[in-house]
Amino acid sequence: MQIQKIFFKKHFYLLILTIAVLNIATAQKNKNKAHSVKGWSLFGALTLNKQSVNDAGIQVPINYLYNTLNNNVFKPGYSGGFRYDGISNQKNNYALSFAVNRVSAGTNYKNKYTLAPFMEDFTHFKAENQFTTLSVAAHYKILIPVNDMRKYKFYAVAGPSLDYKISKINSEHLINGAGKRAFVNGNIGAEFDNKSYYVLYAHYKIGGNLLKSSAPINMNRFELGMSIKVKDLF
Repeated sequence: MQIQKIFFKKHFYLLILTIAVLNIATAQKNKNKAHSVKGWSLFGALTLNKQSVNDAGIQVPINYLYNTLNNNVFKPGYSGGFRYDGISNQKNNYALSFAVNRVSAGTNYKNKYTLAPFMEDFTHFKAENQFTTLSVAAHYKILIPVNDMRKYKFYAVAGPSLDYKISKINSEHLINGAGKRAFVNGNIGAEFDNKSYYVLYAHYKIGGNLLKSSAPINMNRFELGMSIKVKDLF
């Protein structure tokens, strides 16, 4: 019995020593592994969305109860896609992204009409509060020297983006000329880069219809997301 205990202890300590050596070797390998800031990444994000609608140009005599449609809140959606981070010939950092976005938006109607005492407050237009877009964005990244940049990097980002609706547009919107598919946005935000293993980001987008609409819409969006290098996933 005593021999078995000694045998067990020897093998137990050998196992612990082996695991420790492997951990040290793995840590050293990861330390020496060069991760480039350039390359393709996959990303996913939670979005918070709110749109403001001006229906002053609507001529179709259709009325909707204002208090039923107007909520003036941010609602959650989601986004996912590919991103490429690179460095220009002038040594400027940039990022290009291509995404599919599922938007669920709260709505603020700027105009409120009334025919008291015959009718409650109403609006002439019912905006889509759920739709899907394809988007492309280009961001210029400014490195913020706030710590030892060999470990972590912080960036301020800014740039334009374009959204195009791929979901079906309500037939009423097509009739009254409000059904515009394209939005152009201005984006600002901040990003945290953990040695290029992954990036955490927070972006704010504000935009509107690319083409003239009888009911122009301004869209406000917050994006909270994470991207991971493709080569680290596969």
